[in-house]
Amino acid sequence: MTPIEIMEELDNCKRAMTEANTRLKTLGVNLAKTESTYRIAVAKKEIILRKIDKYPANLAYDIARGDEVVARLRLNRDIAKIDYEVCKEGLRNIRSEVEVLRSLLTWERVELKNT
Repeated sequence: MTPIEIMEELDNCKRAMTEANTRLKTLGVNLAKTESTYRIAVAKKEIILRKIDKYPANLAYDIARGDEVVARLRLNRDIAKIDYEVCKEGLRNIRSEVEVLRSLLTWERVELKNT
């Protein structure tokens, strides 16, 4: 790789990191919303089970999480969490790529001085 190609690749990484940061924010907001929706649904179901159906508190929580609607919301929350973590990992990969490119650029500079 020539130094010019390395610099172009670094520029591509910079753009990718900017896009990934924007996507990470969007995914973070989505994660927070799905977490909130899930927790509210669990709480509502738990209150119904405890107050109306007279289940003990510890049993009501387990039954509430097993409710079909609540379980679907938990699945959505888990998927949002996975998306968020995958995006964070992608950002780490881009950072690693930048470090490799910087090392290559340094190596090229040293080779140029030695010739």
